[in-house]
Amino acid sequence: MTAIDDTTTRVDPALFTDGAAFLDLERWHRAIDELRDEGPFLGADDQAHGRFWATVDLEVLLEVSRRPEEFANTTAPLLPPKLGGDAPDINEVSAQLRMLINQDGRDHLAHRKLVVDWFKNSTLRVLKPAVEELVAESMARLRELGGECDFSTEVALPLPLRVIMSMLGVPREDEPVLLKLTQEMFSSEDDELGQGDPFAAMMEVAGYFTELMQDRQANPTDDLSSAIANGVVDGTPLETMTAIGLYVIIATAGHDTTSFAMAGGVDALCRFPDEFQRLRAEPDLVPNAAHEVVRLTSPVRHFLRHAQVEAEVAGHTFAPGDRILLSYPGANRDPALFDDPHRLDVGRSNAIRQIGWGHGPHFCLGSRLAHMEVAAVLDGLRAEFTSIEATGPTEWTRSHFVGGAKHVPVRCAS
Repeated sequence: MTAIDDTTTRVDPALFTDGAAFLDLERWHRAIDELRDEGPFLGADDQAHGRFWATVDLEVLLEVSRRPEEFANTTAPLLPPKLGGDAPDINEVSAQLRMLINQDGRDHLAHRKLVVDWFKNSTLRVLKPAVEELVAESMARLRELGGECDFSTEVALPLPLRVIMSMLGVPREDEPVLLKLTQEMFSSEDDELGQGDPFAAMMEVAGYFTELMQDRQANPTDDLSSAIANGVVDGTPLETMTAIGLYVIIATAGHDTTSFAMAGGVDALCRFPDEFQRLRAEPDLVPNAAHEVVRLTSPVRHFLRHAQVEAEVAGHTFAPGDRILLSYPGANRDPALFDDPHRLDVGRSNAIRQIGWGHGPHFCLGSRLAHMEVAAVLDGLRAEFTSIEATGPTEWTRSHFVGGAKHVPVRCAS
């Protein structure tokens, strides 16, 4: 592996590896801003995670992402959380389930094709009325509460969860259990949300969908679960572990990231009240505002890419086995592309260039669905209420992989 020499800026790896670093997001972004002039790659090394190079440069992140043959996901696409003891590496567990994030090349493309039609615009147009109905129910719930609530728990968590579970054909009564297990998987570092065992949670989710898959194989319906259960790749029925991996990644990542974008977006609207008034006056800005919210919140905080061959990027030569950490929150506030990057600007002319859902062959499968849901919530809020204000401090998850606002106390005035 390439050494971290004097030409590479060394940084405290905890900036990227410790979930506690993300408890104060504005402080984290200030620390990143101080490093931006140090070069396109920041060298880090610690005993728990080993050596890697982080980039917060959006153009560099894009270049690495669009060169998958040279920089692959491999079976270790994440820096595992520091859980101590004899906890297994989450990469090893997810690789056993053969999730999409652990696949590359033709294998990844073939399995992605099994479900991609469910997330195309044609399908989402059919789903849109149901999403709008759920948003209307959420707005009615807010009015019942007098406009005052924890927006994260009352709206942002249940709405995307209902959408993806309905696509999978999961009964509504099972949603709380799957929500809890998702939080234990993605927020294992968080004292409040991650009280369980993330590996046991992943296996419990896998067990749930094993039973659902077996049911859909015996009694196929027209839902997404049936499409996976009866999927065929190259003329061969989908392997069981690969099918379970598809269920797990869609059922968990399919709502958690969207929830964090919604909750963080409302936090931003509270901090920039003029932008909420702008949305009320210019409803055509809602789709653009949804991109801006994802840019500002960046629920996915990193993925790794592994050099497969000697390769050069932005003047840095990587050796086979070198790892690059793609920092999506850092890149989404790159001042080289986004003016005044820490400000919410619902009319930002290039908000669509946000990188919150990734880039290249691993671009988020559900990005269009997530955008539709975030936009629907923003539209519901601007249509139903005259103002939104914070009634207490927003609380953030302690997580270095997927995270965001877990409590957003607000008051919405009619």
